[in-house]
Amino acid sequence: MTKTLFALVLAGTLAGCSYFSKPSSDYSRPSGTEDQTSADLSSCRQQADAVIKRDANIDNDIAAARSDQVDPNRDITITGADDYQRDKQHRRIINDCMRQRGYVLPEKNSLF
Repeated sequence: MTKTLFALVLAGTLAGCSYFSKPSSDYSRPSGTEDQTSADLSSCRQQADAVIKRDANIDNDIAAARSDQVDPNRDITITGADDYQRDKQHRRIINDCMRQRGYVLPEKNSLF
């Protein structure tokens, strides 16, 4: 229960942070309107949220499976992506999605 709650809070936090981190005006496309850009960005964010949530669930499943094999007297470190890595992956997924739709991200905001 606690792990599921943690995963949901993490996914919500990442989604909220990335929602405000890149306004739709950062992306440009020659034939794009503000409404279309906003709709495309929303769709890309939903795709990124789904991937991040899936990966968090996989990490939680792996950690749960390994917890039975770990000596209870040892310090347990849950492996997986930390918040920074997940946020970076979230932004990369969004940027890739927008590029595939024909948008250009200005160099000052590019991740790579």
